[in-house]
Amino acid sequence: MRFYAITVDQIVYRFYLMMAIVLIALFSGWTSFALLSLPIFLSAILGIRFRTPAPRKVIPIRQVTSSGKVVELSSANAVEGDKVA
Repeated sequence: MRFYAITVDQIVYRFYLMMAIVLIALFSGWTSFALLSLPIFLSAILGIRFRTPAPRKVIPIRQVTSSGKVVELSSANAVEGDKVA
């Protein structure tokens, strides 16, 4: 669970979901059912993302020297998807 990690459109979707729950609860007469909108409201305000990001896979970095020898470089900071110059 990460805070402030959602986009504006996800905040808007959660707001509409919260309002739908409140309106349904009030028009149906179940006012206590409207309390279910509180967690949705808090998740929208705090920007909570419930999905965990996919683990990043470490890839080895190899460099070929001018003599044709392959040298393994440190790969502690490189991860798959990063551009290596």
